[in-house]
Amino acid sequence: MVVQRLDAPTPEEVVEAAKAAVRDGAVLTVQARCEVEYEGRTSGYLGEGDRLLVAKPDGTFLVHQPTGHKPVNWMPGGGTVEARESDGDAVLLARRSNPSERVEARILEAYGVTRFEAEDGATYEESGTEAEMHEYIQNNPEELEAGLRIVEHERETKYGFVDFYAVDEDGTPVVVEVKRIQATLNHFDQLKRYVELYSESNDEVRGMLVAPSASERVRRALRDNDMEFVELAEFGLDAKGATEAKLTDF
Repeated sequence: MVVQRLDAPTPEEVVEAAKAAVRDGAVLTVQARCEVEYEGRTSGYLGEGDRLLVAKPDGTFLVHQPTGHKPVNWMPGGGTVEARESDGDAVLLARRSNPSERVEARILEAYGVTRFEAEDGATYEESGTEAEMHEYIQNNPEELEAGLRIVEHERETKYGFVDFYAVDEDGTPVVVEVKRIQATLNHFDQLKRYVELYSESNDEVRGMLVAPSASERVRRALRDNDMEFVELAEFGLDAKGATEAKLTDF
């Protein structure tokens, strides 16, 4: 593994480092003040700003602003990344032919350049997935409620698949909706539709939303509609980054 860093490089040094990174299959990052143009399925322009530029060996090119996890401009892998000088500035150009697209970043001032010869053959393995939650519930329905019995897993309806159709110890039908992340009002609405569907033939059907956590607003919505929330907190230990909760859910 080789890591090289240039501080406050000249345009010539940026171009030289970028060409070397592309040639050697290294990851290139550039911290710079730049402007960006996009041409392809649409066209766009991003004015001057301090950004992080990332070029990967597979042709992926990313333009990140100081905030937010998504790039503001990008080019997926499969294309090419080139470097050149233009009017005294270093320019990074990413493009591909199918479809025809190009992202051009003109570097007005480079603060730093990093070349990273990375090796990574590992495969990401996620623990605590929703599938694992389903398996756990199917094998341990008593963890949701004593006497609960699973009748069917992923029962199809006109609104989609109900995760579990069950009955409680009194024989009352229970519709169970399972979420891997923090429960939201959208999840509540989904469960409500399922319950209303089954209530057409049995007005005693119960609704149960299962998730690692839920805001008080979601819990209150469930209570106000005679539905229940069951917390399986152990499945939330590594799901914090995946939450879809919105401000309206709190």
